[in-house]
Amino acid sequence: MKKLDYQPTNLSDYELENPLSTMVDFLDNNHLHQIREKVWQLYKGWVNNSVGFTEGDENSDMLYFYTQLVDFINAAFIYTEKRKLEIQPPKG
Repeated sequence: MKKLDYQPTNLSDYELENPLSTMVDFLDNNHLHQIREKVWQLYKGWVNNSVGFTEGDENSDMLYFYTQLVDFINAAFIYTEKRKLEIQPPKG
């Protein structure tokens, strides 16, 4: 059976230590309405196996967006885990 790796990947040591920087970078480079639209396009492409950005600049834009989205998700995971450790009540 294939072992799944759920740990964040592709983040630098700096990004692992400062995940908020990656999240801010993602949001600075993608306006909220564009994020919603691009995620919707990715979903439609997955469901319909076709989408209208199959060539040129739009294709590279979607690939870059996807890469940034994965980094954002990884950084959000790290940030959340760090915050959980900070706010846990002391044991004992």
